[in-house]
Amino acid sequence: MATYKGIQGYTVQNLSSDPTASSATVGQLWYNSAAGKFKLGVEATGAWSSGGAINQGRHLGGGCGPQTAAIIFAGQDPKYNIAETYDGSTWTEVADLTTARSTLGNAGQAPQTTALGFGGIEPALSDKTENYNGTSWTELGNLNTAGGYGAGFGTSTAAVYALRNPASGVTEEWNGTAWTTVTAVPTSYYGARGSGLLAAGLIFGGYPPSALTFEYDGTNWTAGGALNTARDNIAGVGTQADSVAFGGQEPTISTKTEQYNGTGWTEVADMTQARHSAMPAGTTGGAAIAAGGAPAITLTEEWNDPVYAIKTVTVS
Repeated sequence: MATYKGIQGYTVQNLSSDPTASSATVGQLWYNSAAGKFKLGVEATGAWSSGGAINQGRHLGGGCGPQTAAIIFAGQDPKYNIAETYDGSTWTEVADLTTARSTLGNAGQAPQTTALGFGGIEPALSDKTENYNGTSWTELGNLNTAGGYGAGFGTSTAAVYALRNPASGVTEEWNGTAWTTVTAVPTSYYGARGSGLLAAGLIFGGYPPSALTFEYDGTNWTAGGALNTARDNIAGVGTQADSVAFGGQEPTISTKTEQYNGTGWTEVADMTQARHSAMPAGTTGGAAIAAGGAPAITLTEEWNDPVYAIKTVTVS
């Protein structure tokens, strides 16, 4: 009779407890002696799970940084200058921005130590830029064109702000000191979200509910694959080749999540809470945060893709 070792080339391990589910356990089979069961490591598609609640419910703020070391700042209901950092489980209030505002653009990839917020509504349209260094906010060079509801992306020293209200294709680049007006987005609108880096950026969604996607190479804008569901006040993070977009208004408030692979969008698992104008964070499309949102909620949801799990193998 053929044995498992003869077929697979190795014996089944006998373990007293299951290892932590991870990419290393995918496809691995073992016998859990304590449970008296065979176990298998599996990989499932992405899913949302609950995270720590933010301290102040709000929406239309900025957010950046990786999932386990994120920062969110400013927002509305009413205008806020509050900033909070996240360690993967708990939000902590940190130094306030100099100017309270909402609908601002944001950029930053580093863990909580470098964040950039720009533009927005104070209630007048804002041209202000502020930088967070891990301790405090400092006002830097102003935008050339004031506006909010725009799409920001990049780092704190190399950022892009594209589209803003009133509806405009105006695009500006930030070099760490000053903003320069560059090639405009071919279509004038606002309310989109951005992700990626200055030389490899992405904007998606917009007002009125839009499915438009544009890619930026540091010089020119090119149309990308359209969202499956047109939305404004959408949130999202990631890279040009790996982004996740979530929530928004269709015009009804949405739970939908879509992933971009550099060519097109695919609808994946819905959020638990329908919301628009959430404050997002994350540096890849596989690990994101949706914090707050409208209606003014404190709920944080975490997106992870793929999800690793341990499955009990049934035998007969």
